[in-house]
Amino acid sequence: MNAPRQGLFASLLIVSFALHTFLLVMATTHQSNENRASQGQLMTTQLVTDSLSELEPANTVSLALLANRYATNPSVASIRILNAQGQLLATGGLAKTREGETFVREALQNEKKVGRIEITLIQPSIGEILRTQWLAILVSLLIHGLLWLAYRAIARPSRSEYLARINNEARLKHEIQQLTQALEQEKYQAMLMMTQAQPAVKNAPSSKPQPETNTPEITADNLALNIQFYDPKQLLESVNQSVSVPYFNLCQIFLNKSIERCAQQYHLNSKDFQVVHAFSAEGASITVDASRPQAAECLVMIGALFQLLAEVLYKRYREEKRFVLQTRSAISTAVEAMQLDAVQAAERLAGHLIAKESALHLNNQQLKTISENYQLVAMPNPSNVLTRHAFMLNGMDSERAEQLQHFRTEILKGKKHNTQEASLLSAT
Repeated sequence: MNAPRQGLFASLLIVSFALHTFLLVMATTHQSNENRASQGQLMTTQLVTDSLSELEPANTVSLALLANRYATNPSVASIRILNAQGQLLATGGLAKTREGETFVREALQNEKKVGRIEITLIQPSIGEILRTQWLAILVSLLIHGLLWLAYRAIARPSRSEYLARINNEARLKHEIQQLTQALEQEKYQAMLMMTQAQPAVKNAPSSKPQPETNTPEITADNLALNIQFYDPKQLLESVNQSVSVPYFNLCQIFLNKSIERCAQQYHLNSKDFQVVHAFSAEGASITVDASRPQAAECLVMIGALFQLLAEVLYKRYREEKRFVLQTRSAISTAVEAMQLDAVQAAERLAGHLIAKESALHLNNQQLKTISENYQLVAMPNPSNVLTRHAFMLNGMDSERAEQLQHFRTEILKGKKHNTQEASLLSAT
């Protein structure tokens, strides 16, 4: 049982240690510069005072001895004593090739310049500073190591929490398996019904007109919900139909169950919602008459509930290394300025979103009603009439969130009766 996000915490500790070491070096460098400045000024003043009597007339022997005495200071790189004309009288220092900071002071006697003193103090390198601060750096390393061990001990989940998480993951896996089995059984049930209907079709008179296809009618008063797959890597183009078609069917089951649950919540009939496009690589679209009471609120809840179900499916299939995609959704009315009906506008609006995002393009009254339970924010970077008047869902109140979580749990557990019905049908 490892602590959560150990890698992230370790990265933060590494950054913290590096920043602490950097600040330690910077502070030591700053303190060294201040000490060197005060030391350089003090040494030049003292050397001028000591050598003033030997500069006029110049006593090079005494000046050399004086320079060597000052050069015994380990921080001195070199010393130069010059006369008033700039001629070198004496030098000293054991590290004349070292870089450093040079301090210069004129030697004045009776307001007359008799010479110049130049003292160069060694400027320590980064390596030398690190060597002098090795103890502080080692202590910092030990502290960060102890923080790492303490995090692993404190943040590690208890045995009961670990078992609860394992049980929850096992429950979700079992629920997904039930949904997959129910999908296969529904496919079998549909094939069985088609097989039973074939004799009746053969016995029907040939002059009987064929039934018309029931195509949903899209009017200007419709509201449309479009759900698309977020596929920036174009994975759908490389997936075999034997993998994608069952996945689309499972998504359609999620959508149908979402419609049923949310329609009951808002006292609507699930038949009021027409599936314009069932799930395919382009996603799915449904419409509802805008004149229906609370139609917009119900459509928003359907989109939010489907997003929750799709996220559960995404996490489970990713763990099992199976093909799965995240989704995005948009709800819209018709946009006359762009000559788009509701379905086309919802499809266009969903194309501006990324994974797990939802957007709305509704009239003011509908937006006002939605904003009572959901948090809305304007679309970033609008580029046309559609996006300029659209809003994104940025959250919901606690009551609506609990309700959606309850519906999600019911749908994930609600396939058992379908399994029993399918088994009875196959037995007959």
